[in-house]
Amino acid sequence: MTITSAPTSATAPATKPVKKTPIWAKILLGVVILAVIAGSALVSFNFGKFFGATESRDTQVIRSITGEEQVILVTAGMTDVQEEREDGLKFAVGDWSLFTLPGSERSVLVRYEYDAKFGIEGKDVEINRTGDNSYLITIPEFIYLGYANPDLSVANEKNGLLSWTTPEIDTTEVFEELLSERAVEQHIDGFRLTLEEQAELFYSKLVHAIDPAISVDFAFSD
Repeated sequence: MTITSAPTSATAPATKPVKKTPIWAKILLGVVILAVIAGSALVSFNFGKFFGATESRDTQVIRSITGEEQVILVTAGMTDVQEEREDGLKFAVGDWSLFTLPGSERSVLVRYEYDAKFGIEGKDVEINRTGDNSYLITIPEFIYLGYANPDLSVANEKNGLLSWTTPEIDTTEVFEELLSERAVEQHIDGFRLTLEEQAELFYSKLVHAIDPAISVDFAFSD
């Protein structure tokens, strides 16, 4: 009699238990990740804020300085007396002057009062950054910017009996002559110290209105 034995089944290896991450570790990891993200965002924000604020301030300073047109720094009350004469009606033949009609001469002594304005062309002002918190402002040459409140009065007038034959003296034209280029240069030289002081005061106020901590130096064109 043949005895057949049942095949022996293979024994499955024992399964190792899976280790679970403790809840406290997961919580700690989440806190660390959030802290890193928040820190990075804060650094990025402050970095951008710093450079953005600096750029914005530079732009504001430059615009405030170069945005002005004509800047009146000094308005000076001027008084002058000018004598004008017309010799009278002259008789001539060709290029030969024969004589002047007696009694046709005119003479007038005119008193002028007006407010002369001196300043600069604002568009010609230059500004350069010289440090983290300092600027150099270069002021262009001072110029004459017109006059206001003109008052013309005749202090004395002498006319001959036949002065009606001579054209009247144009007192307005005489007034314009008082403001010739040479006269203007003399006035500017006389007011130069005041003009420089007013320029520094004017532009310092513009800059310090943006940031009182800014340091400003000035240079003046000849």
